Amino acid sequence: MPAAWSYAYFSLKPLANWFQDLNDRYEFFTKWAAKGIPLHFWIGAFTYPTGFTTSVLQKFSRYSRSGAPIDRLEFDFIPINKLPNEITEGPKDGAYITKLYIEGGAWDHEKHCLMEPDVMRLTVPLPVMHFKPIQKRTKPPLNTYKCPTYYYPIRKGSVSMDSFMLDVDLKSGEQSPDFWVLRGTALLMSLAT
Repeated sequence: MPAAWSYAYFSLKPLANWFQDLNDRYEFFTKWAAKGIPLHFWIGAFTYPTGFTTSVLQKFSRYSRSGAPIDRLEFDFIPINKLPNEITEGPKDGAYITKLYIEGGAWDHEKHCLMEPDVMRLTVPLPVMHFKPIQKRTKPPLNTYKCPTYYYPIRKGSVSMDSFMLDVDLKSGEQSPDFWVLRGTALLMSLAT
């Protein structure tokens, strides 16, 4: 991608893939504007995904019965056993998130946890995740890996664009959370291809 175009959004994709990505983003936001709130959200389409996740917590804080302040809320991350095109209604609270990719691991769709990836598989799609707002827990869930989530594959940020977005709690499966830390397992919102 030409450096002069980098003001649009940061990407590591080659030019042809960048054009396709730009077109997909345009279609996502055009459908949202024309048809109303989507049933699921492609989080990588946002230039600033943290603003989106904050707005989901803010909406819950304002309109839920608990009325908990936003600084006392966090997300519970629940995998959904449906493909994006099988979702017929949005969640009561929170948002369904799509197009997250696991780097350094894979997903066990039956046990809903991390597992070893196939040989030579660098990234694997994560299933649709329900980002459900809840009140902050006093203790972290057991056998859970706080998986860092990055906007793009380069895991360092810059003054103009921070790569790290949030931690997503994923069940660590047969391995301990420390195993996934040493493996460098992370989620990516966009790929370099």
